[in-house]
Amino acid sequence: MAAAGPLWLLYLSAGLLARPGTAFNLDTREENVIRKVGDPGSLFGFSLAMHWQLQPEDKRLLLVGAPRAVALPLQRANRTGGLYSCDITSRGPCTRIEFDNDADPSSESKEDQWMGVTVQSQGPGGKVVTCAHRYEKRQHVNTKQESRDIFGRCYVLSQNLRIEDDMDGGDWSFCDGRLRGHEKFGSCQQGVAATFTKDFHYIVFGAPGTYNWKGLLFLTSVSYTDPDQFVYKTQPPREQSDTSPDVMMNSYLGFSLDSGKGIVSKDEITFVSGAPRANHSGAVVLLKRDTKSAHLLPEHIFDGEGLASSFGYDVAVVDLNKDGWQDIVIGAPQYFDRDGEVGGAVYVYINQQGRWNNVKPIRLNGTKDSMFGIAVKNIGDINQDGYPDIAVGAPYDDMGKVFIYHGAANGINTKPTQILEGKSPYFGYSIAGNMDLDRNSYPDVAVGSLSDSVTIFRSRPVINIQKTVTVTPNRIDLRQKTACGAPSGICLKVKACYEYTAKPTGYNPSISIVGTLEAEKERRKSGLSSRVQFRNQGSEPKYTQELTLNRQKQKMCMEETLWLQENIRDKLRPIPITASVEIQEPNTRRRVNSIPEVLPILNSNEPKTVHTDVHFLKEGCGNDNVCNSNLKLEYKFCTREGNQDKFSYLPIQKGVPELVLKDQKDIALEITVTNSPSNPRNPTKDGDDAHEAKLIATFPDTLTYSAYRELRAFPEKQLSCVANQNGSQADCELGNPFKRNSSVTFYLILSTTEVTFDTRDLDINLKLETTSNQDNLAPITATAKVVIELLLSVSGVAKPSQVYFGGTVLGEQAMKSEDEVGSLIEYEFRVINLGKPLKNLGTATLNIQWPKEISNGKWLLYLVKVESKGLDKIACEPQNEINLLRLKESHNSRKKREIAEKQIDDNRKFSLFAERKYQTLNCTVNVNCVTIKCPLRGLDSKASVVLRSRLWNSTFLEEYSKMNYLDILVRASIDVTAATENIKLPNAGTQVRVTVFPSKTVAHYSGVAWWIILVAILAGILMLALLVYILWKCGFFKRSRYDDSVPRYHAVRIRKEEREIKDEKYNDNFEKKQWITRWNENESYS
Repeated sequence: MAAAGPLWLLYLSAGLLARPGTAFNLDTREENVIRKVGDPGSLFGFSLAMHWQLQPEDKRLLLVGAPRAVALPLQRANRTGGLYSCDITSRGPCTRIEFDNDADPSSESKEDQWMGVTVQSQGPGGKVVTCAHRYEKRQHVNTKQESRDIFGRCYVLSQNLRIEDDMDGGDWSFCDGRLRGHEKFGSCQQGVAATFTKDFHYIVFGAPGTYNWKGLLFLTSVSYTDPDQFVYKTQPPREQSDTSPDVMMNSYLGFSLDSGKGIVSKDEITFVSGAPRANHSGAVVLLKRDTKSAHLLPEHIFDGEGLASSFGYDVAVVDLNKDGWQDIVIGAPQYFDRDGEVGGAVYVYINQQGRWNNVKPIRLNGTKDSMFGIAVKNIGDINQDGYPDIAVGAPYDDMGKVFIYHGAANGINTKPTQILEGKSPYFGYSIAGNMDLDRNSYPDVAVGSLSDSVTIFRSRPVINIQKTVTVTPNRIDLRQKTACGAPSGICLKVKACYEYTAKPTGYNPSISIVGTLEAEKERRKSGLSSRVQFRNQGSEPKYTQELTLNRQKQKMCMEETLWLQENIRDKLRPIPITASVEIQEPNTRRRVNSIPEVLPILNSNEPKTVHTDVHFLKEGCGNDNVCNSNLKLEYKFCTREGNQDKFSYLPIQKGVPELVLKDQKDIALEITVTNSPSNPRNPTKDGDDAHEAKLIATFPDTLTYSAYRELRAFPEKQLSCVANQNGSQADCELGNPFKRNSSVTFYLILSTTEVTFDTRDLDINLKLETTSNQDNLAPITATAKVVIELLLSVSGVAKPSQVYFGGTVLGEQAMKSEDEVGSLIEYEFRVINLGKPLKNLGTATLNIQWPKEISNGKWLLYLVKVESKGLDKIACEPQNEINLLRLKESHNSRKKREIAEKQIDDNRKFSLFAERKYQTLNCTVNVNCVTIKCPLRGLDSKASVVLRSRLWNSTFLEEYSKMNYLDILVRASIDVTAATENIKLPNAGTQVRVTVFPSKTVAHYSGVAWWIILVAILAGILMLALLVYILWKCGFFKRSRYDDSVPRYHAVRIRKEEREIKDEKYNDNFEKKQWITRWNENESYS
């Protein structure tokens, strides 16, 4: 792979995911982690490589680049960088490899040359390459013509990290001696990336600063004996500045490198190079050798998808799915997605037998600002499952993290198997792997940082422990009791056996394990008492024992007796018994500076437990002791009346139940389950007891299980329904066993609170299950159509409901305020929603048919203002119909007619014989109306819309002054426009009437003809004369005498004491009557 994470600061200014995964076989325990620390400020750990030295002795080393390390004594500089060798068998410091310890100031400068910016090993017994990409060549030093060229330079070392043959040393500088200037080779910066091919033939160098930072690759052999001695390089740019055979200028081709066979062709090597600034997003180029032109020609180009994402910052070649074709992993650490809080990405391209055109990558995302993907590395098959794995660095995720992803048959497991967290800043900037450093046959992983430290994580051997559990007898017959010591007289022998396998097959350590037998674990978790217990283990049915597995495939067993408790009630459900195992780690003391051996770990992909069920002997079956049940299910949708257990079937429309949903909170599903023989003439064929019979009902997201109600056909039935945590599924136990000829009817009560306006259908999956034999138990889908009836109503009122017109006619142009228009009328329309809120509905609108003008175009009602209550500010449309003349609003409620009546002409005559005239003004006949639309978004319960208007006084004076009164009708209705067709709205409308009267003196008065008046006078005189004559004839005018007209009375003197009225009933309550006449005591009584 490329040099581990070259620094982006070389070219641009930039700052240097996943949920925590389950820890697997990289040992992260503090005592087993190896840390190496370099000098402060040296960037020790900037680059890493694992190296296997075979001669003169077998060593496995970690090589660490420190590009800011202090200079060697003869380098004539302060900081030049260097390379370190780390022995991982001890915790001691790393040793600097001494080379490049000279300098010629007249022709070169090694100050800040960054030796160690990249380091790579050829493989076991192979060479090592390390580079200083900022190495300078100088000319005419200390003169006006002095020039400096940043060519870069690389050193090749033998396997013992020394310069031994002619191919070793620091002469690997391909840009030196070529045309200078940044448009050619003057800033080529060779060594930003370097790598060996895996066939030990070639070495590849990246020079991303060549040709105006287009970038260039150099490829050559590392041995004089190799027949191919060409120096291959990528093609230079063409004469046209806007064209290029691979990438354009400022692309940084050669920034990252890797290679391998099986990328495009099984037999030819393909070279993979990143160009992280190509097309402003980045690219990765696949190249092949052309022996005729000695060029590296492009075969395919992967383009980045995000602007400035640095796609191609690092690359890795690895066969993730082990199909013989190499896959490609590409890092894009500066990819971002604001919506998804993504900061960095890794693209995994799975090879389709060398065809890349239609390959869609798998994208792994990092957390925001984490620089996820700055380092990607093939770390080998660290868990020995047959598929290579990769590691991805994210140095800015907290203190820094490294994510481990396992390869798989389908390519890659996209969830990280393990996440390594750093204890030093910028942990994860560089990664090395794919080599077994501690010789346990499992590749290890080293992680570098920008804080002068390196951490080595060793892989723990993965073992698979096969577990088996057997129970004797395998069925419980409650009728057969023995003298085994159990109070119930029934005992079971439980035996668990363990053996382990691992890779490689020669790995045979002695492993101490702890085996555990446990019965009815889930039953006890639910608070129920166990029906069994292990002998001599108390009431808890759990038994543990330590065992030692001396080698692979050696079986060790443990055995214990299980007692059945007395008087158990549940004799139908089986008794589950589980066997589990854990590795017991030895208690060993750590010695100073020693590296302890890592212990094996259980395979996390294998089940941790194995279990078996012990069934009770079943009754109610045929003579062959086989139960052939015949469970049948019928269902009907019902409505539920309030909270009462009264259910009514839904109506059927076109063969499907239809649920008209109003304000009801629940519906019910009536279920009837029977178990009867399918053929009464052959009852032994089926219909046997259905053991562990149950119904599993799975509900859609719009329904939630609430409760169940049972109509018991047989009183002994014990129906039980239990729902999962979110109410999306209910498990109803019908009986154990559900006996022959049994029948049960019950209701599943379901909440409809999650039903939305988008819900069209309700689909409930019903599945019967039993441990008895029955092949035709296919799931049934209960379906009902949903129609949602909106419980919307609208009512209206006008204030006042009677108004008057009068006064004088005033033209439209002369009006400045609304007071001059006419009487004030306020219409208030109240909308009440008794059903679901309208938030999810497409559009609900209050439509008001507003009588704007009469048929000849004259104003009728002038709309001044629209206000709302109970909702956010409603923008009724059209807005241009509201206060069209921009009249000044008035808050004075004094009616116009009170002023107008003072100006009425009193000289008109009123006719008693005039016919009373009236007219109704509405939108259907004689009025031009506009529709005022007010959206009702988010209406939860109620709201109102108030329309402030003015009666156009002049229109009524001109057109309706002959009328005795008029009625103006304003209609309002609710309209619903929804995306679905299952919305039903009953007639929701209203009509508001306002009566308009003319002022009393405004009515037209008509004169009476003179002859009518004359006839009326003569008729009156004639009638008076006739009346006088009749009275005269009756003696009305004759005066009568006094004695004839006044009756005579005789006065009698009554004594004063006799004038009091007494009653025996009221002896104690004397009452003086106020009407008693008082007479004077004199002699005259007249």
